[in-house]
Amino acid sequence: MAEEPEGMKERVAQNESPTPEEKEELRRKAQSDDEVEAARANVELARAEMTDTVDALQEKLDPETLKEEAKSRAKGTARETGARVVETAKQRPTVPIAAAGGLLGLLILRRLLRGRGRSSNAVVVDLKRGRIRTF
Repeated sequence: MAEEPEGMKERVAQNESPTPEEKEELRRKAQSDDEVEAARANVELARAEMTDTVDALQEKLDPETLKEEAKSRAKGTARETGARVVETAKQRPTVPIAAAGGLLGLLILRRLLRGRGRSSNAVVVDLKRGRIRTF
């Protein structure tokens, strides 16, 4: 019966995954006619796969990794949204104008409703200075 390489025993004791060469050796041993050797090799392969899986999950769930992924997604979404807005404005230039007009209308209405307690009859909109005055 063949013994495991010394380096692999140390890595297993430290919960480290075997090297690709060692994994290949384990796969070869798993096909062995010796049932005990094949079983041990299968156990070591399963342990190596679980270690790799746990390591991958730890890396994926690392707070710094999650933060970077969230930032990357947010930037991508912002770029896509900005590109869509620009494309819509190019295709239909009346949309931004209508939006600006609606916003101006809401500002005027807000100003009028605020002045209800006072005796205001006139509203002056100064577009050059960006002011709205009630008299």
